[in-house]
Amino acid sequence: MNAADLSKTLPSAYVLLLLDVTKRFGVSEEVILSPFGLTRAALLETHEHLPLTLVNDVLIHALAVTNEPALPFHVGMQMKISTHGFIGFAAMTADTVRQALELVERFSELRLLGATIRLEVNQDQARLHVDTDLTLQPLRDAVLAALMVGFGQMAQVVTGETLYGVAYIEIDELPRYRDIMYRLPAQIHFNQPRNIICFNASYLDLALLMSDTASMQLAVKQCEQELAAIGHFSPFIREVRALVHDTNIGFRSLESVAEMLNQSERTLKRQLAQEGTTFSDILEDMRRQEAIRLLINSSESLERIADALGYSDVANFNRAFKRWTGTTPGQYRREQNLTDK
Repeated sequence: MNAADLSKTLPSAYVLLLLDVTKRFGVSEEVILSPFGLTRAALLETHEHLPLTLVNDVLIHALAVTNEPALPFHVGMQMKISTHGFIGFAAMTADTVRQALELVERFSELRLLGATIRLEVNQDQARLHVDTDLTLQPLRDAVLAALMVGFGQMAQVVTGETLYGVAYIEIDELPRYRDIMYRLPAQIHFNQPRNIICFNASYLDLALLMSDTASMQLAVKQCEQELAAIGHFSPFIREVRALVHDTNIGFRSLESVAEMLNQSERTLKRQLAQEGTTFSDILEDMRRQEAIRLLINSSESLERIADALGYSDVANFNRAFKRWTGTTPGQYRREQNLTDK
């Protein structure tokens, strides 16, 4: 596992998709989630993201209890375009397959299971390159398998047609895979140097069933805003921010983050200073964002929220929140509730 894997997360929507698939094998979501202290309700929390290491452990457990090595392929066959959030919505409402793929290519870093894609067209053949910098196993191979199959399934839904092609994938073939390959509209070659889906370029001009220019523009705008938000920080700052907050243990200290980066506290402070910020500034900004999220999207008491944010009592939380927003947490929540009504 590389250091970058420690700092990355995946949207919980992908774990929810995994649960939908394991149910088909007679395994309940409680069996999958309970060893990790997770529940469906927690996964449904708005903007919930899970550390890669946790998702990898959940996948390992799911593979064991279902005794189905081809589970990632089943995930791909059940993948819905809406699973990918605003990227999926933008692609779904595009005019053509080409426009949809170009949108996915443009915004893939926001969501697409930690993978990126690149569309290449050469005369009558199109190639969709799928890459990922994930190293955790079996998560890496599962992502590739699910996406390579998922693209074909989602294309069929949005066009109403079965699109045939040939796929080349890096992962090794297992005997069990042969039992489900016949169900796929593509010939798959395993143990290849790259991950590529090849298909007739004429498919790119197919119109989408749910094409809606106005809706697509709204989704693209949201994607652009999210892309701008993550692009506002340098790769190093994004890495630090990802390590500062953990969904299970809360906010980490400077010492803990430095240790995870294999740096001394002094070195980390110096690098942050070179980026024009401090650890305290990052921590406060992330506490502010998490406080607002919890106040809007949960019914947790102010005491529980203060504790989750690392404050010793509600009074300290109140003072910090008023400094951020000019109002108290309680007043902010009441105002948001009135607005929603």
